[in-house]
Amino acid sequence: MSVLPPTLRENRRYVLFRIITLVNPTQKEVYRSMADSVSALFGDAGAAKMHPAVVWSEGEYAIARCTRGYEQSLIAALAVVTKVCGEPASFRSLATSGTILSLKKKVIPESIDDTTYPGYLCAGKKVNNLSKENGHRYLTRDDIIKE
Repeated sequence: MSVLPPTLRENRRYVLFRIITLVNPTQKEVYRSMADSVSALFGDAGAAKMHPAVVWSEGEYAIARCTRGYEQSLIAALAVVTKVCGEPASFRSLATSGTILSLKKKVIPESIDDTTYPGYLCAGKKVNNLSKENGHRYLTRDDIIKE
């Protein structure tokens, strides 16, 4: 059997979400919770059209895959999750993309050393940078890009 060319393949979208829970669930446990939620909301026929899957999970972040056009349905199903491994939990969607790599770049590093701080883009004009000394520090685009 030959491989389908890219033009005939089904397009997929990926959703980055954060797992908020006290336990550290495995990728399979995250998938089971997500699949139960999708089936409960949209039924087995809706789940079959959506093709949900968890393709990456690390720490408190995970990436789910679905068929293009069903991203909003998957995000709704993720918001309905209340338990993982029998423990209270919630999934919060952070971003949607067409590639896994672009979503992995949006994962915030957990460890902060003395030289790097996580930054968050605010409305495309300012960067909210967390520092240890004064809490929040706002940088403009001119501060970042030196010409």
